[in-house]
Amino acid sequence: MDAHTHSAVIAVASVVADAASQLGVPVADITVDYLEARDWNDSCLGLPNGNDACADVVTPGYLVVLRNGFRYRTDRQGNVRREPEPVDTEVRVYFKQAGGLGGWVSEYVADTSTLAAADVQQLRQFIDESDFFHLPEEVGNGTPLADGYRFTVFLAVGRRNHTVQTYEGVGPPESPPLWELITWLQQRAPAPHPRLDA
Repeated sequence: MDAHTHSAVIAVASVVADAASQLGVPVADITVDYLEARDWNDSCLGLPNGNDACADVVTPGYLVVLRNGFRYRTDRQGNVRREPEPVDTEVRVYFKQAGGLGGWVSEYVADTSTLAAADVQQLRQFIDESDFFHLPEEVGNGTPLADGYRFTVFLAVGRRNHTVQTYEGVGPPESPPLWELITWLQQRAPAPHPRLDA
């Protein structure tokens, strides 16, 4: 048995391929944080699906934990099952706009406990339409205005979170749905004001 056919390598390769497919990202973007040999209590790795016929036999394999929090169970042949994620659907948002002629600033912070149900639904729609969690950290908006505002948007759903920055510019935005989200957030944020530490 060489390094390429070791059961741990086979297991990790299967997990990474499955996670990349689930998230719609390249395999190279998946990071393994933890690997541990485990003996599962049945052939379904303790995670039966639907009408699975699970043999009541000890099945050697591995527990694989990814950087994004996904937890997988595998056998030594590379069959994988992802553990259910804990129910954590809290939506959190942080929005900041800074700039303008006076270098003014405005911030808006909210989460599921302070947002109306309709606003939570709208945020989820913005996340889906903009594919927010897959946007680059810096999104263009044409040529930047010299005295325009810069925007920072942080969104989280459960343990998944991402931050995107963009700016007021002249030209078509690279992500029109992101710009719609920013406009929506501006309507809820306080009016920009001078920096207190200026």
